Amino acid sequence: MRHYPSFDNQKYDHTLDNDMVWAENKIDGQNFVARYNARTKSFIAFGSKKMIVDETHEQFGNAVKLFKENYEKVLTTIILENSKKKGAFAGVEELHFYFEYAGENSFCGFHEEGDEMSLTLIDVFLKKKGYLEPKTFYKIFDGYDTIKLPELIYVGSLTSEFITSINENDWTKPDCKYPTVKEGVVCKRSTLLKGQRLPMVKIKTNWWLDKLHANFPEDKWKELE
Repeated sequence: MRHYPSFDNQKYDHTLDNDMVWAENKIDGQNFVARYNARTKSFIAFGSKKMIVDETHEQFGNAVKLFKENYEKVLTTIILENSKKKGAFAGVEELHFYFEYAGENSFCGFHEEGDEMSLTLIDVFLKKKGYLEPKTFYKIFDGYDTIKLPELIYVGSLTSEFITSINENDWTKPDCKYPTVKEGVVCKRSTLLKGQRLPMVKIKTNWWLDKLHANFPEDKWKELE
């Protein structure tokens, strides 16, 4: 199982500064992954950020059930359609689909009892090819009723002005620029670099960071920021 990588806050990693990026609304949840095998034409394993899970798992069992109910059939169809000659998945032996598992009031991976939980597809990794570039990702998966994707907030150069606009965004205020952005955004480079690398950084809102600092000890801040 290929677990989803961690990546830094832009204030610590300036790799993508002034580069062309696609910025997506960051879902404040837990990472979930589904592994697809092209030989069997089926999803063969599920996991979280660090472990393998199944429907009996106390923490992620419901995520597996949601995947099977809402995603398994439609993703299998999409994979087969795009595995034909010149398709995005042609010749790919294995794919990993990454999601955020979250509810309306989730925060830092903790969920509120009674919330309706959902899965948002955030990335796809192709064995020996790397992650799908953002343009291809949205082209393939956008427009399906049962597939939930991150809201695309911005496409363009990662400027200091855009970074500041996210830092200062407070979704609780009626005049905020991005009323749906609570935690922040994930910025992905528009195109792959040599070695099939797709650099990413996250930008957090001051509103979310203030809430983080109020709810967690200082030794956890860097890890969660």
